Amino acid sequence: MIMLALALVILALELVLPFWAWVAAAPFVYGLLFEKKSGRALLRGFAAGGLSWLGGSLYFYLTSGSIVAGRVAAMLGLGSDRGWIMVLASGLIGAIIAGLAAFAGSSLRGVLRAKKS
Repeated sequence: MIMLALALVILALELVLPFWAWVAAAPFVYGLLFEKKSGRALLRGFAAGGLSWLGGSLYFYLTSGSIVAGRVAAMLGLGSDRGWIMVLASGLIGAIIAGLAAFAGSSLRGVLRAKKS
């Protein structure tokens, strides 16, 4: 449930504000404020970021972006009929960024708590 809420926050911020780095900022704040275990923060951030970016890129691919994704795939030497690989790649990139950001936030929380006591 937390992963879905975090994915919705990421998606809402990216739709409202013109800045792609919300995929890192929202999980970082989540890890810093709410998550005590770094491993769990990494997994939740990974799942939330992957879900939001995979969903967004799949939506754009299915509505009108298949031409663009196909051309980018062709430029990378994958073939113009393999634009779906770009959808998966963007989901994976979003997942990695969000997972590492949540891990960093949770780790910083641990460092700050250790200095306090």
